[in-house]
Amino acid sequence: MDESGIRDVTAAVELLPPQRWPFPLGDQLIASLPSLRAPIGELARGAPLIPRSAVRLLSPVANPGKFICGVGNWSHHKAPLGMLGFLFKATSALAGEGQGVQLRWPQRTTLHEPELAIIIGRQCTNVTEAEALDYVAGYSCALDMTMKEEREFFCFCKSFDTYGVLGPCLVTADEIPNPSALSYRFLVNGEVRGERKFDDLTGSPAQLVAFASSAMTLHPGDVILSGAADVGPVVAGDVMTLEIPGIGWMDVPVTVSPHARPGKPTG
Repeated sequence: MDESGIRDVTAAVELLPPQRWPFPLGDQLIASLPSLRAPIGELARGAPLIPRSAVRLLSPVANPGKFICGVGNWSHHKAPLGMLGFLFKATSALAGEGQGVQLRWPQRTTLHEPELAIIIGRQCTNVTEAEALDYVAGYSCALDMTMKEEREFFCFCKSFDTYGVLGPCLVTADEIPNPSALSYRFLVNGEVRGERKFDDLTGSPAQLVAFASSAMTLHPGDVILSGAADVGPVVAGDVMTLEIPGIGWMDVPVTVSPHARPGKPTG
């Protein structure tokens, strides 16, 4: 995928080695990316260009084992890295741009949280900050959607279906040697709600990976979210646009889920 369109390289998945139960932890495609890079490149060179408008983009990571959510991780939060730990999101919240955000409890307030997604490429545990980025497969734009809590725990509020939007693609780590140099621009219905540089994070991407790995083993496809600075409400009918130069942009519509619960649910 690039600015001009998309090339179908689906045939590369036929090269994945067969697996039997019990399956290893992690996303098999992400774990196999190093060996698939050459075949993917060859397929892309021979594939016709497909306009982006002609496809429905799903998440670039199909099977994350964990959503690890940074919290209070911007300098203005005045919270040292590690003081608040992490929050977590159920992996069933995963969605792509083409699925959008679907409100299951539309009577409650849902908040946007534009972030950088750091996608683990190799199993690691207790790694240092200096070596942490060697274990990263790549980066994506992310929307860490959250229902505004009343009495519920935050991890519940983050785990509604479609509340973990990744896209529009995964840009491999070799193309982004310094993720702290990235920035984002976030809009709702064309109105700017946030523009920031990721060098203003309290914990850099490398520090987040190292800190997370001090507590838990990270597996290919695990997603670490940078933490949010620009938080605000959205409603059905809104369109959120998140752009990270060097990764891409995604337009994410907000709709009412066909499984929406009537009335005003409370915790």
